[in-house]
Amino acid sequence: MFFKITLIVLGLLQCSEAHAGKSESVALYEAVNKLLNHAELDLQDAKIAVLIDALKGAKTGVDEKEEKVRQNGVANTYTRWGRKTCPDGASLVYQGYAAGGMYHETGAASNYLCLPKNPDWKNHSRTPKYFGLIYGAEYESYDTMFDSLKNDEVPCAVCRVPRTNIIMIPGKNTCFDEYKVEYEGYLMAGHPKHKAASEYVCVDGEPEQTSNSVNGNENGKLFHFVRAVCGSLKCPPYKTGDDLTCVVCSYSP
Repeated sequence: MFFKITLIVLGLLQCSEAHAGKSESVALYEAVNKLLNHAELDLQDAKIAVLIDALKGAKTGVDEKEEKVRQNGVANTYTRWGRKTCPDGASLVYQGYAAGGMYHETGAASNYLCLPKNPDWKNHSRTPKYFGLIYGAEYESYDTMFDSLKNDEVPCAVCRVPRTNIIMIPGKNTCFDEYKVEYEGYLMAGHPKHKAASEYVCVDGEPEQTSNSVNGNENGKLFHFVRAVCGSLKCPPYKTGDDLTCVVCSYSP
């Protein structure tokens, strides 16, 4: 609108120069300058309005994506062994104690569990004739980089992320393309000469002990570093002298 008015005024200005005095021309020039200044301000306001609309559109897109994720329940959980908290980008479901079967009992369960710190009980008075047992877990980390934690009890944290396809990759401390690192550390398991079976889990590379850890050799479920044995496992790329690393990843395209 201001441009139309400016063109009109410029036309009038040309006419005035032909038929009017100098003072009238100066007045018209001042009017044109004012109109041009207003037009420049209007352009700036228009640019700001466009940017605001673009930001609103981007926010709407993000909100719609988050809502879609919420509605579709796109999320997953994993256990972070050796830590009481979850990494950035993950929310804590619960904090607990690493536990499992006794290392020397042949019938012990093989898997590690993360027991919550606030168990619920039903208080049944009857005692079954046969029952399983579960023990707390300790770091068996003598003469290792975790030596300061030897015999300390192992914490754990169950973490939730708005991503899918959680995977633990043994022998790596980085994730493959389109995967996000949740945490990295060292592959650990029970000792191969102990009677009870165990499993391989990824213990955080900066571990800590439970808040009320007792530094005594009480055993239970044990965490040992893991090393490769050459033969059917090819060396190289593997070797016998180093502890295997690990990383927990989530799919994040």
